[in-house]
Amino acid sequence: MNEKELKEAFKNLQVGLEKMKVDQLKNQERRYWGKTITIPFTLHEGLAGYTKYELDDIRRYLDLKGVSSLKKAELIAVLEEEIPESLGKFCLQLDEERFNLLINLAKNGGYMHVADYEFHKINYFRASGLVYSGTYNGEKALVIPNELMEPILSLANHLNIRSVIKRNTEWIKLTTGFLYYYGTLGLIQIEELLKTYTKEPFVLHEYIMVMHEAISYHKDVYVDAHGYSHRDVDDSETVKKEHRMRKSLSFYPFKKNQILKASEANFVDRNESYIELVNFIRKNYELSREEADILVEDCVTSIRNGDSLNEVLELLGSELEFDSMETVQAFADLVVSLVNNTREWFLKGYTPTELSDRKKSALQPLPETKLREGKKVVKVGRNEPCPCGSGKKYKKCCGR
Repeated sequence: MNEKELKEAFKNLQVGLEKMKVDQLKNQERRYWGKTITIPFTLHEGLAGYTKYELDDIRRYLDLKGVSSLKKAELIAVLEEEIPESLGKFCLQLDEERFNLLINLAKNGGYMHVADYEFHKINYFRASGLVYSGTYNGEKALVIPNELMEPILSLANHLNIRSVIKRNTEWIKLTTGFLYYYGTLGLIQIEELLKTYTKEPFVLHEYIMVMHEAISYHKDVYVDAHGYSHRDVDDSETVKKEHRMRKSLSFYPFKKNQILKASEANFVDRNESYIELVNFIRKNYELSREEADILVEDCVTSIRNGDSLNEVLELLGSELEFDSMETVQAFADLVVSLVNNTREWFLKGYTPTELSDRKKSALQPLPETKLREGKKVVKVGRNEPCPCGSGKKYKKCCGR
C-alpha cells in the first residue's frame, strides 16, 4: 500500500468511526427517550418495557439469588416485590444530588422534564429499577413508579437517612477533591486524610460501598489495584511509585474549602500561568476562550501525568501552527511557567516552584535545544537534576 492509498484508508477509517459514533448516540437516544410515558406510571409498566437483558441488570444490581433462570414475566413479578423493598438500602448509598433527584421526582408527581441528562447517570438509575426514562408530553423525562412516590417522600424527613446522605456527600466530595490534586491514593491514605478534614467516623466497608455507587454515577474517579484515582490519571501505578519515592514529603495541606471546590464538576485550577497561556493563544490564534481553555487544560493534564516539556509543546504544536522561532520560544517560556506552577500528582499536590522554595534551592537553568525544523524550545538536559525536586536525573524522572 503506497502513501496515497494509506491516507485514503485512514480517511475512510475516520469516517467509519464517526458514523459508528453517531449511530451509537442515535441508538442511545431511542433506548432512553424512545418510549412514550403516561402518568401515573406503574412499576409493572416500567419493568414490562425492558428487555430480559435489562431486567437481568436490575436483578444483578439487587443481588438476587436463584432467579437467573426465570422467564421475563416471572422475573418481573419478583422484581415488583423486591424493588420497593430495596429503596431504603439504596438511599443509604446516595449523596445529596441523587437523593434530591428522587425527592424532586416524587414531589413533582412522579416525573421531571430534562433537556439533557448524561447517559451514564441514566444507566445508573435504570439499573436500580427505581427510575425510568422516556418521553412525556413530547419532552424527555425521568419518571418514578407511582408505588414508590410515598415511600420516597417519607424518607425525605428520615433523620438517619439524611445524616447518612450528608456524610456520604462529604466523603465523595472530599475524595474527589483529594484525587484532583494528588492523583492516586490508597484506602489507608484516604482514611487518614478524611480524618483530618471531617469529624465523621470512618467505616471502611461503608465507605467502599458509597464510593462504588458514586463512581458508577459520577464517573469522576476510578478504582484499580493501586487505589482510587482521578479520571485523568493515565498510570495509577506510576503515581503511587512517585509518592513512595517522596515518603518524607507530606501531602500538600490544602484547606477544606479548596478540596471541596476541586470536587465540583469540570473544576480547573486556573493559576496565573494558566491564564497567561490562554490569553497568549487567544491573542495570536483565532480560538474562542473556551477552545483555548480546553487546550491549556489538556496541557495541564499532560504535565500532571509526567509528560516532559517537549511533549507538552508537541501537544500545542499539534493544534496550533508555530510560524516563527519567536513564537516557539514564547510558547516555551509560557509552558515552563505553567510546568513550574502546576500542582502535580507526582509531587503530592505541590508545584515544582513550591518545592524549590521549600528546599531553598533554585531550579536548574533550562538550556536551549531544538524542536522540529530547527525551532528553539526550552528543555531540561537528560542528565541534569529533575526540576520536580525528586533528586533523580531528569531522564529517570519526568523526562521518561
